[in-house]
Amino acid sequence: MFKRKLRFFLHRWHRRLGLSAVLVIIMVSITGVMLNHTGDLSLAKQYPQSSLWLWPYPDNANMGFQFGQTVIYDTAQAVYLNDQLLASCPPPLHNAVNLENQLWILCQGQLLYLENLQLIESIDTQLLTTSNAQNINGLAQLNGQVILQTANQWYTLDTLSLMLGEPSPAPTSLSIPHILDAKYQINHSISWQKVILDLHSGRFFGDFGVYVVDLAAFILLLLSLSGFWIWYSRR
Repeated sequence: MFKRKLRFFLHRWHRRLGLSAVLVIIMVSITGVMLNHTGDLSLAKQYPQSSLWLWPYPDNANMGFQFGQTVIYDTAQAVYLNDQLLASCPPPLHNAVNLENQLWILCQGQLLYLENLQLIESIDTQLLTTSNAQNINGLAQLNGQVILQTANQWYTLDTLSLMLGEPSPAPTSLSIPHILDAKYQINHSISWQKVILDLHSGRFFGDFGVYVVDLAAFILLLLSLSGFWIWYSRR
């Protein structure tokens, strides 16, 4: 009698538990299969652009500069001009100056000079003719001239010889990277592999999602045990 009552109880709750966790179990199963084939699906090399997949990652917003339709921004891995990789510009992105058709960009240890968005020169800041060149940490414009900061002093840059010239007054304002508008938020750092891995673990939905996946795993364990008991008790 006890075994029959227990079998009936387990049969009823086996069905209820299965229905309550079915969506989470389906999600974990599908994402698990996809993660097993990350290489075949190239998930680590593809990046979602829709806010539907990127809303859990607000700290990865693109920071940079906008000059009309031209956008310069950096990620943890690289610096981009519009959607083109600037391989000669290692992050972080410090400053950028736009002078008519000239664009000057200061990255980590590199000063880039572009005309009409075409790279003309990439200059190692240590090669500029000043004893403090290795300490260049600022780029700005003053009265139509490009100026560079070394430690606490500003110098004009001779754009023909690409050498530092006379000391210059400090600029009245210094452009620093800022969060770009939504239409310029191009994702290059959050891959599909990370999104699917976070869905699989529940981290995509924060701490609440992790606990839901933990609960689904516990329910799946109960389903296995109760299913075995129902089968065994009928033998």
